[in-house]
Amino acid sequence: MAETFARHDRAASREGRITTMTTVQDLIEFHEITQLKYRYLRGLDTQQWDVLEACFTEDAHAWYTGGAFTHTGRRQIVDFLRELIPPAFVSSHVALHPEIKLTGPTTAEGIWRLQDIVYFTEANPVFDYARIEGGEEMTGAGYYFETYRKEAGEWLIASIGYQRIFEVIERPPARVATELTVGPTRGKRS
Repeated sequence: MAETFARHDRAASREGRITTMTTVQDLIEFHEITQLKYRYLRGLDTQQWDVLEACFTEDAHAWYTGGAFTHTGRRQIVDFLRELIPPAFVSSHVALHPEIKLTGPTTAEGIWRLQDIVYFTEANPVFDYARIEGGEEMTGAGYYFETYRKEAGEWLIASIGYQRIFEVIERPPARVATELTVGPTRGKRS
């Protein structure tokens, strides 16, 4: 018999009702999805495009910057991200506070808090909306909205997108004393 954990909400608990039953297997699924998200972020920030590509279903759909950039297909998504964050850029993305819901035996959805920082060391026309000319620093926060599908026993991202709460771009005149040092491996193990 599978071990289960009951989660009560206060109003329902007063009436003696259990609102959600979570099995040990559910917790394992949550953990695997969390590891997938962390792997996605590591692939993005270390620019390990093969790691990033392995996070998506073949038919994945992405909508970034509130839908300003949309792409369908694993290869198309990764090609876009490679263009968006070229080797001269340095980024750090942090995903926090996952809200993961299993919607079926092989499907799930999640919401993640996003905090990121990007150093633009040169111009990039992909960011034309932000007038990136080189030397800018962007910090922001928002929420990722994702769906997942389990294929051949492995959780993959079926759709991904985010909505910003805010985005701040500091331009070079405001950053005269800032120095950027990038580690030789960009966070990858050597």
